[in-house]
Amino acid sequence: MLSTLRANAWKYTAIALALGLGFALLMQTLRLAEAQLETAHTENTLQTERTAAALSALKTSERYRKLGDKHRDEIARTDTAAQAALAVADAGRARAVDARNRLQHDLADYLTQHRAAAQARAAAGQCAPDTRPADLLADMLRRADDRAGELAHIADTARARGLACERAYDSASNMIEAAQNGKAE
Repeated sequence: MLSTLRANAWKYTAIALALGLGFALLMQTLRLAEAQLETAHTENTLQTERTAAALSALKTSERYRKLGDKHRDEIARTDTAAQAALAVADAGRARAVDARNRLQHDLADYLTQHRAAAQARAAAGQCAPDTRPADLLADMLRRADDRAGELAHIADTARARGLACERAYDSASNMIEAAQNGKAE
């Protein structure tokens, strides 16, 4: 029997080797199937995460677009209001210039009458008053009125521009706060 075993040892070795290789092949096939399932699961998870990220990015982009549109509309309204306020300031300046011109015309008429009266007194032999102080006063009044008009216009336009700037800043601050809080108002 031992001689039969020795004679067939290569057969038994080949069978054992074939069984070992078959088992190794079976194990490798199972590992490959497991790896393929894990890869499919990972790819599925990755695709789901990519879809969720794209959807989140789309929502965020839309929210920022709405915030930007709202801010742009507020800036346009602010600009329109500022232009209207500047137009009112310019109209006020025009009214002030008209009033100044009327005042200067009235003052010139008064000075002309005063000079004529002084010349008439001088022609009659009476003492003629000196008109230089009245001329100086008229010139100072004209200069003061001109400068006051300029300063008033500067103040009116600066106020209108400052209010517009303040409204634009408030709009930008509100937009930034809404963006940080995740709200599209």
